[in-house]
Amino acid sequence: MKLVMSKEIQDEIAKEGILAVLEIDDEKNAVPLAKALLEGGVKIIELALRTKAAYSSISLIAKEVPQMYIGIGTIIESGQAAMIKNTDGVRFAVSPGINPEIVKEAIAADLPFAPGVATPSEIDLAITLGCRTLKFFPAEGMGGLSYLKSVNGPYNHLGVKYIPLGGITVDNLASYAEFSPVLAVGGSWMATKEMIKAQNWAEITKRAKEAKEIWNSVRHG
Repeated sequence: MKLVMSKEIQDEIAKEGILAVLEIDDEKNAVPLAKALLEGGVKIIELALRTKAAYSSISLIAKEVPQMYIGIGTIIESGQAAMIKNTDGVRFAVSPGINPEIVKEAIAADLPFAPGVATPSEIDLAITLGCRTLKFFPAEGMGGLSYLKSVNGPYNHLGVKYIPLGGITVDNLASYAEFSPVLAVGGSWMATKEMIKAQNWAEITKRAKEAKEIWNSVRHG
Protein backbone atom coordinates (compact mmCIF):
# COMPACT_ATOMS: atom_id res chain seq x y z
CA MET A 1 0.00 0.00 0.00
CA LYS A 2 1.28 3.45 -0.93
CA LEU A 3 1.78 5.62 2.13
CA VAL A 4 -0.26 8.81 2.26
CA MET A 5 2.80 10.79 3.32
CA SER A 6 6.05 9.92 1.59
CA LYS A 7 9.32 9.29 3.40
CA GLU A 8 10.74 12.37 1.70
CA ILE A 9 8.11 14.63 3.27
CA GLN A 10 8.38 12.80 6.58
CA ASP A 11 12.15 13.28 6.64
CA GLU A 12 11.82 16.99 5.87
CA ILE A 13 9.40 17.48 8.77
CA ALA A 14 11.61 15.41 11.08
CA LYS A 15 14.70 17.43 10.14
CA GLU A 16 13.06 20.65 11.32
CA GLY A 17 11.03 19.24 14.22
CA ILE A 18 8.94 22.33 14.99
CA LEU A 19 5.68 23.35 13.29
CA ALA A 20 4.16 26.75 13.97
CA VAL A 21 0.38 26.42 13.91
CA LEU A 22 -1.06 29.63 12.46
CA GLU A 23 -4.47 31.22 12.12
CA ILE A 24 -4.25 34.35 9.98
CA ASP A 25 -7.17 36.78 9.90
CA ASP A 26 -5.57 39.39 7.64
CA GLU A 27 -3.45 38.49 4.63
CA LYS A 28 -1.26 41.58 5.13
CA ASN A 29 0.28 39.79 8.14
CA ALA A 30 1.14 36.60 6.26
CA VAL A 31 4.53 37.53 4.84
CA PRO A 32 5.97 39.38 7.87
CA LEU A 33 4.75 36.52 10.07
CA ALA A 34 6.52 33.94 7.92
CA LYS A 35 9.68 36.03 7.92
CA ALA A 36 9.57 36.40 11.70
CA LEU A 37 9.31 32.64 12.14
CA LEU A 38 12.14 32.02 9.70
CA GLU A 39 14.32 34.49 11.56
CA GLY A 40 13.77 32.36 14.64
CA GLY A 41 14.67 29.19 12.76
CA VAL A 42 11.16 27.75 12.30
CA LYS A 43 10.76 26.68 8.68
CA ILE A 44 7.54 24.66 8.77
CA ILE A 45 4.04 25.99 9.32
CA GLU A 46 0.59 24.50 9.64
CA LEU A 47 -1.71 27.22 8.34
CA ALA A 48 -5.30 26.55 9.39
CA LEU A 49 -8.15 26.90 6.89
CA ARG A 50 -10.36 28.65 9.43
CA THR A 51 -10.37 32.20 8.10
CA LYS A 52 -11.27 34.01 4.90
CA ALA A 53 -7.64 35.11 4.58
CA ALA A 54 -6.23 31.57 4.67
CA TYR A 55 -5.98 30.83 0.94
CA SER A 56 -4.60 34.23 -0.01
CA SER A 57 -2.10 33.98 2.86
CA ILE A 58 -0.88 30.64 1.54
CA SER A 59 -0.24 32.13 -1.89
CA LEU A 60 1.54 35.18 -0.49
CA ILE A 61 3.85 33.13 1.72
CA ALA A 62 4.63 30.72 -1.11
CA LYS A 63 5.53 33.62 -3.40
CA GLU A 64 7.34 35.94 -1.00
CA VAL A 65 8.89 33.47 1.47
CA PRO A 66 9.70 30.38 -0.63
CA GLN A 67 11.99 29.04 2.11
CA MET A 68 8.94 28.29 4.23
CA TYR A 69 7.71 24.69 4.16
CA ILE A 70 3.94 25.07 4.03
CA GLY A 71 1.54 22.62 5.60
CA ILE A 72 -2.20 23.19 5.73
CA GLY A 73 -4.44 22.38 8.67
CA THR A 74 -8.14 21.89 9.31
CA ILE A 75 -8.79 19.80 6.18
CA ILE A 76 -12.28 18.70 7.21
CA GLU A 77 -14.53 19.48 4.25
CA SER A 78 -15.04 17.63 0.99
CA GLY A 79 -13.08 19.20 -1.86
CA GLN A 80 -10.45 20.89 0.29
CA ALA A 81 -7.76 18.29 -0.39
CA ALA A 82 -7.97 18.75 -4.17
CA MET A 83 -8.05 22.53 -3.84
CA ILE A 84 -5.01 22.54 -1.57
CA LYS A 85 -3.09 20.19 -3.85
CA ASN A 86 -3.52 22.72 -6.65
CA THR A 87 -2.33 25.62 -4.50
CA ASP A 88 1.28 26.61 -5.17
CA GLY A 89 3.71 26.03 -2.32
CA VAL A 90 1.69 23.52 -0.29
CA ARG A 91 3.76 20.49 0.74
CA PHE A 92 1.39 18.58 3.04
CA ALA A 93 -1.88 18.79 4.96
CA VAL A 94 -3.33 17.60 8.26
CA SER A 95 -6.73 17.29 9.89
CA PRO A 96 -7.82 17.37 13.54
CA GLY A 97 -9.55 14.00 13.25
CA ILE A 98 -9.75 11.07 10.88
CA ASN A 99 -12.50 11.01 8.27
CA PRO A 100 -11.99 8.11 5.83
CA GLU A 101 -13.56 10.09 2.98
CA ILE A 102 -11.16 13.00 3.50
CA VAL A 103 -8.20 10.59 3.60
CA LYS A 104 -9.39 9.00 0.35
CA GLU A 105 -9.72 12.44 -1.24
CA ALA A 106 -6.16 13.27 -0.19
CA ILE A 107 -4.94 10.00 -1.71
CA ALA A 108 -6.84 10.70 -4.95
CA ALA A 109 -5.34 14.20 -5.08
CA ASP A 110 -1.86 12.84 -4.30
CA LEU A 111 -1.69 15.20 -1.34
CA PRO A 112 0.68 14.16 1.48
CA PHE A 113 -1.64 13.94 4.46
CA ALA A 114 -1.61 13.23 8.20
CA PRO A 115 -5.01 12.63 9.81
CA GLY A 116 -5.63 13.38 13.46
CA VAL A 117 -5.89 10.52 15.95
CA ALA A 118 -6.50 10.27 19.68
CA THR A 119 -7.44 6.61 20.34
CA PRO A 120 -6.24 3.10 19.40
CA SER A 121 -9.28 2.64 17.15
CA GLU A 122 -8.39 5.80 15.24
CA ILE A 123 -4.78 4.66 14.87
CA ASP A 124 -6.08 1.31 13.57
CA LEU A 125 -8.23 3.11 11.02
CA ALA A 126 -5.38 5.37 9.93
CA ILE A 127 -3.07 2.42 9.39
CA THR A 128 -5.76 0.62 7.37
CA LEU A 129 -6.01 3.67 5.12
CA GLY A 130 -2.25 3.78 4.53
CA CYS A 131 -1.33 6.50 7.01
CA ARG A 132 1.81 6.12 9.12
CA THR A 133 2.37 9.79 9.96
CA LEU A 134 -0.39 10.93 12.31
CA LYS A 135 -1.37 14.13 14.06
CA PHE A 136 -1.87 13.36 17.76
CA PHE A 137 -4.55 15.79 18.87
CA PRO A 138 -5.38 17.17 21.37
CA ALA A 139 -2.13 15.95 22.88
CA GLU A 140 -2.28 17.30 26.41
CA GLY A 141 -6.06 17.06 26.56
CA MET A 142 -5.85 13.32 25.93
CA GLY A 143 -3.30 12.74 28.67
CA GLY A 144 -0.07 14.01 27.23
CA LEU A 145 3.11 12.09 26.63
CA SER A 146 2.34 9.26 29.07
CA TYR A 147 -0.89 8.54 27.19
CA LEU A 148 0.86 8.70 23.81
CA LYS A 149 3.49 6.22 25.00
CA SER A 150 0.78 3.83 26.16
CA VAL A 151 -1.37 4.07 23.06
CA ASN A 152 1.63 3.74 20.74
CA GLY A 153 2.79 0.48 22.30
CA PRO A 154 0.89 -1.93 20.01
CA TYR A 155 1.86 0.04 16.88
CA ASN A 156 5.48 0.92 17.54
CA HIS A 157 6.78 -1.99 15.44
CA LEU A 158 4.92 -0.57 12.43
CA GLY A 159 6.98 2.61 12.48
CA VAL A 160 4.06 4.93 13.15
CA LYS A 161 5.16 8.54 13.72
CA TYR A 162 3.27 11.30 15.48
CA ILE A 163 3.02 15.07 15.34
CA PRO A 164 1.56 16.06 18.73
CA LEU A 165 -0.44 19.28 18.84
CA GLY A 166 -2.68 20.76 21.48
CA GLY A 167 -1.21 22.05 24.72
CA ILE A 168 2.45 21.84 23.66
CA THR A 169 4.56 24.63 25.19
CA VAL A 170 8.18 25.33 26.00
CA ASP A 171 7.54 23.63 29.35
CA ASN A 172 6.78 20.19 27.91
CA LEU A 173 8.42 20.41 24.48
CA ALA A 174 11.64 18.69 25.55
CA SER A 175 9.84 15.66 26.97
CA TYR A 176 7.97 15.13 23.69
CA ALA A 177 11.23 15.53 21.75
CA GLU A 178 12.79 12.74 23.83
CA PHE A 179 10.19 10.21 22.58
CA SER A 180 11.49 8.86 19.27
CA PRO A 181 8.08 8.07 17.67
CA VAL A 182 7.42 11.82 17.80
CA LEU A 183 8.29 13.08 14.33
CA ALA A 184 7.83 16.74 15.22
CA VAL A 185 5.75 18.90 17.52
CA GLY A 186 3.48 21.79 16.75
CA GLY A 187 1.63 24.55 18.47
CA SER A 188 0.26 28.05 18.32
CA TRP A 189 2.15 29.40 21.33
CA MET A 190 4.94 30.67 19.06
CA ALA A 191 2.54 32.89 17.13
CA THR A 192 -0.86 33.27 18.75
CA LYS A 193 -3.74 35.01 17.00
CA GLU A 194 -3.31 37.94 19.37
CA MET A 195 0.40 38.25 18.64
CA ILE A 196 -0.21 38.11 14.90
CA LYS A 197 -2.96 40.72 15.10
CA ALA A 198 -0.66 42.98 17.16
CA GLN A 199 2.14 42.38 14.63
CA ASN A 200 4.49 41.44 17.46
CA TRP A 201 7.09 39.98 15.13
CA ALA A 202 9.97 40.31 17.61
CA GLU A 203 8.18 38.15 20.20
CA ILE A 204 7.29 35.59 17.54
CA THR A 205 10.92 35.37 16.45
CA LYS A 206 11.98 35.00 20.10
CA ARG A 207 9.53 32.18 20.75
CA ALA A 208 10.42 30.40 17.53
CA LYS A 209 14.11 30.54 18.38
CA GLU A 210 13.47 29.20 21.88
CA ALA A 211 11.43 26.28 20.53
CA LYS A 212 14.08 25.35 17.98
CA GLU A 213 16.83 25.51 20.57
CA ILE A 214 14.94 23.14 22.85
CA TRP A 215 14.20 20.70 20.03
CA ASN A 216 17.76 20.77 18.71
CA SER A 217 19.26 20.29 22.16
CA VAL A 218 17.31 17.06 22.56
CA ARG A 219 17.40 15.65 19.02
CA HIS A 220 20.73 16.97 17.78
CA GLY A 221 22.55 17.97 20.95
